[in-house]
Amino acid sequence: MGSSQSGAGREALNPFLLINRIMNLASQPEQSAMSGLRQATVDDFNRIAALERACFGASEGEFSPRQLRALLRNPNVFWLIGVDADAVACWLKAGNGRKRWARLYSLAVHPGLRGQGWGERLILAGFAWMARNGLDVCRAEVKQNNTAARRLYAGLGFQEIAVLPHYYEPKHHGVRLIKRLNPTTASSSKIDVAIGK
Repeated sequence: MGSSQSGAGREALNPFLLINRIMNLASQPEQSAMSGLRQATVDDFNRIAALERACFGASEGEFSPRQLRALLRNPNVFWLIGVDADAVACWLKAGNGRKRWARLYSLAVHPGLRGQGWGERLILAGFAWMARNGLDVCRAEVKQNNTAARRLYAGLGFQEIAVLPHYYEPKHHGVRLIKRLNPTTASSSKIDVAIGK
């Protein structure tokens, strides 16, 4: 298990290999279904709500029933779910009039399946969705003390750009992340301030 993770880590350090994987997914959208993922719908409400409860408490960002229904009906939201409903990701199309970007709004993998590559598969399938929609920047937030998730994001090329004090609740800080899919801009160390507004 350790050797496959280190191999994935080496591949993630090469932005051209990662972009190639993303573009292959973008040109073959059915690949996400073949890899055990499908696009979620309103009919998945109960399955997603149960997974949210298994992964997060109310103080850790679990969606309320009202929030979840609104997100499932929103045409600017892309949901991916594992065929057994044990993994889910929610992506938003966002913009400010000048720029558009994606936001990875939620990533949940059932505790019994963690460490088996579901998070990476969900994120890579989301990158393919971004490419199909002309979005080349992704933002996300993660708990500062969630070292496993931070390693996953770093391995997929996300950069940590800010600490968010008390973001989740008092004394539970967050970290803001950004990922650029375009390899020519991925090396830029300056973050466009418009992304954050």
